[in-house]
Amino acid sequence: MIDPEQMVQEFAEHSGRADGPQAVPSLASGLGLLDDLLYFRLHDDVEKVFGADSMLMPVSEVKTRQRTKCEIELYQIAESAAAAREFGYLPAEETWYVPWLAKLRLEQSPLGPKHRERIERYLSQTAHARQLTLTDVLALVLPESRRAPLVLFSLFPLAVRVATALAFGDPRRADQVRAAQINDLPVLADCHQCRGRVLENGQRCPGCGNPLWETRWLVSVE
Repeated sequence: MIDPEQMVQEFAEHSGRADGPQAVPSLASGLGLLDDLLYFRLHDDVEKVFGADSMLMPVSEVKTRQRTKCEIELYQIAESAAAAREFGYLPAEETWYVPWLAKLRLEQSPLGPKHRERIERYLSQTAHARQLTLTDVLALVLPESRRAPLVLFSLFPLAVRVATALAFGDPRRADQVRAAQINDLPVLADCHQCRGRVLENGQRCPGCGNPLWETRWLVSVE
């Protein structure tokens, strides 16, 4: 188990920021919720529509879930790092954020060669290429993800960017990213409970699933 206080201390030492006690738990809860929600959308929501795979044994399902969520986390680490650099929270030449975030999310320090290679591959790609790679990887580890609405794979990277902006104390940037999502998919603002607004990291709208919307909200834009 990681030591939360140590993670805050390391964040402060590397970043030179004084808001570690707020930023670190915010980032952890924001990315943690997105990891859970994406898996749920790709697995549980798909099963509701198409039915469960009766050939999949419980033990295999547990292993599949673990592997899928690990792949989601690897992507989130890279996407968050790319966003933090692009938004100016980190200098382009920084080297601490990825291993620090991997320790926070995977409780793994140092990173194993396969995980490090996956993250480095993502970071060498454009945002769109990262999205396509994630889609391909998830299709291999969780075949039913191929049946999920394609727009989900466009929403998820932006959701990671929103969570990163919020953690770094930049709600204006988070609102800009959300506005871009709504501009592309106006239905996201139709929820009577949240109206598509940005929620604090770790919060989820019970009406639509914001920050990663339920499938029933996405199929209308397919």
